[in-house]
Amino acid sequence: MLAIRQKWDSMPPIVKKAIICLLVGWAAHYIFYFGFIAEDQSERVTYLQLGVGIGICYCVATIRKWARRMCIFFNIVMVPMYFLFAIAFAQGGKIGLFALTAFTAVAFAFSLYFLLKKETALF
Repeated sequence: MLAIRQKWDSMPPIVKKAIICLLVGWAAHYIFYFGFIAEDQSERVTYLQLGVGIGICYCVATIRKWARRMCIFFNIVMVPMYFLFAIAFAQGGKIGLFALTAFTAVAFAFSLYFLLKKETALF
């Protein structure tokens, strides 16, 4: 645990922001998924959702270069997907779902922005 704390303290602020936004984005994704979609999905899909999200967050947080690239590709998909959800919920008058999906899209967008910064790539 001490090694993780030392690694966190040595990270540039932009890297910390990228990791925090990523964690917030996945947390919001799970709130949306388990609150509204999971009941219609098989257990396999649910476990896959958990495995992918936790795996990406862990690998990015432990500063693996390939994980940053993989996360960028995932975020490129997640941002427009959640913006489309937000637009659909806004047009349908579902304000709570609109707020949740818009928040999720913004969290992933900020994470993507910070992950694409040169300082993050160099670290």
